[in-house]
Amino acid sequence: MAAMRATTEAIHRTYAGEVDESGKNLGIGDVGIDQHFGWVMANYTVPRLADLTDRGIALFFGRIWMDDGEDFHIGRRHIRDEHGDPLVLDWRAPLSEQYYRASAHDRRDVARRRRFGFQGARLTGFEDENLLFGEEVASDILTAEIERPRTGPMRDIVATIQPEQDELIRREAGTNLCVQGAPGTGKTAVGLHRAAWLLYNYTDKLTKSGVLVVGPNEGFLSYISGVLPTLGETSVWQTTVHQLTGAHTAAATDSHEAALVKHDERMALVCERAVWGHVGTAADGGVTAEEGLLIADGGWRWRLGLNFLEDAIANARKHTRTYTAGRKAVEEAIVQGVRRQAEIRSGHSPDGKWATKLKRTPSVQAFLDGVWPKLNGKTVMKKLYGNPDFLADATRGILTEEETALLTGKPGRPTAADLLIMDEIESHLKLRDPSDSYGHIVIDEAQDLSPMQCRVIARRSGKGSVTVLGDLAQGTTPWAAASWEDQMRHLGKEQVEHTELTTGFRVPAVIIELANRVLPHLGVGVAPARSIRSDGSLDMVATADLEAGVRDAVAKALREEGLVGVIAADERAAALRPVLEGTDRVELVAASLAKGLEYDHVVVVEPVEIVEAPATGGATVEGVGLRHLYVALTRAVSRLTVVHARDLPAEMRP
Repeated sequence: MAAMRATTEAIHRTYAGEVDESGKNLGIGDVGIDQHFGWVMANYTVPRLADLTDRGIALFFGRIWMDDGEDFHIGRRHIRDEHGDPLVLDWRAPLSEQYYRASAHDRRDVARRRRFGFQGARLTGFEDENLLFGEEVASDILTAEIERPRTGPMRDIVATIQPEQDELIRREAGTNLCVQGAPGTGKTAVGLHRAAWLLYNYTDKLTKSGVLVVGPNEGFLSYISGVLPTLGETSVWQTTVHQLTGAHTAAATDSHEAALVKHDERMALVCERAVWGHVGTAADGGVTAEEGLLIADGGWRWRLGLNFLEDAIANARKHTRTYTAGRKAVEEAIVQGVRRQAEIRSGHSPDGKWATKLKRTPSVQAFLDGVWPKLNGKTVMKKLYGNPDFLADATRGILTEEETALLTGKPGRPTAADLLIMDEIESHLKLRDPSDSYGHIVIDEAQDLSPMQCRVIARRSGKGSVTVLGDLAQGTTPWAAASWEDQMRHLGKEQVEHTELTTGFRVPAVIIELANRVLPHLGVGVAPARSIRSDGSLDMVATADLEAGVRDAVAKALREEGLVGVIAADERAAALRPVLEGTDRVELVAASLAKGLEYDHVVVVEPVEIVEAPATGGATVEGVGLRHLYVALTRAVSRLTVVHARDLPAEMRP
């Protein structure tokens, strides 16, 4: 590794120096180096040097011996010797698949597999599995790695990828993959490692078109932010759906009822009608059957008839994808109609300058403005929210009168939902810049996206593929998905591979069993999780003094190694902050923001308050509080303590 870095540094120095000297001390007729090539090579080595930095972690974690006698180490990145031969294979290389998938019953030409144990970069042990014996052997090193305490942000799982996870990670680039995953099944890790695998195996395609990771909130993104750089991938953009649309800058907020309407998929039809409803008829452009459209062209006079113009409008409406393209299509039809007349009368075809001049004539511009007026997003939004007649026309037969009355606002002070509507409107006005689309998008906690949010992401996917991750049981927004089929339709994907992960590696069985009591009451058709872990602990603490009970539970949790998470209803969390301030290794989290996070020890405070807590905007949404509780109960990777002064919710009882 050090030798590879030294070689790369030498290349960087050589080409950076040549670029610096390329324009100096050259006489007349002197030929300098290829400055462009030198610049490219110098810049190529910068990310490579960053990739070759020693991060204090093991460079390999496994080894396999094949039937033909060859053997290979498996690690986080490719490492070669001085002859260019591989010393360590990247975990994403095709041959590494054998390491993850081989078993005693399906050896895949692997005779023996070795797993290494590490603490940081220090080797602590290894164990061998002889697949020729035909017996499955439990791995203590694998178990220890899975159960290792969480002391910070999410880490990669390259050393512990399970066969069913590996199969999903290595799906080809064109596959749209939808993963329903119970808590602790590693669905987030699958998505991030799939992004890294795709970038490694489809470098040319995805380096240009890009890979995007969309998460539910900034806390979640902060938690996962270190995984891809550890795997050597620093070019992936990680964002939230609010950041994607600029909704995080929204200056106003909606009422709960207005937000429900604005996030509804029917708003897409309203937006379409609001844009395309501006298209008129030839009569709106001042054309009659008797007069037609008279166009002055220098000394010539041309006339286009009513039927010709009506056909041009109908064809533009039928064959163009965007409003702006439709106006140009009508404009081009007018030019072609006049050109044919000119060719017949003058015997030659006018050039491009003539066509440009013709388009600018007052009669053509007046006709187009009457039939197909110029629009922008702000104009349409202003009319939609400020003109009652226009709003009524756009929503007629789509929304009720009560729902229509909720569509109010100020375009200058948009809400987060207004920016979704603006994005939808602009998609009808003009095509997005190709640079705004991605070759692959990984969407985590996708069950919480509204139809309108899904459509925003779909427009940035284009012809690319998606990996959609989530758990219907953890849907906690008022518009949470009821089925993955509907969610994938909103994301614009028809050919989809659906799969379900039910085997948990993160949450111990004793904790999963408690959460599974709540699952049947969530109204979703997903299978209960099962855990391979027999460790872990669960304590139920009834107390008369809630704050004292929480303080005691946290003190007890801190006697063990690892990170402690205290999860409470949003208002309760705010009240507990002064109680826990300054406590080391403890994070206080509102139940509404706990999704996707994990802690060694979790203290869940007053479950019934979490169930009863209102949703964002002050409204109580049926079932959302219970789902927040389900999420809270499944954040622990070792120990869970439930502290309560009131009776436990009936759904938690045996």
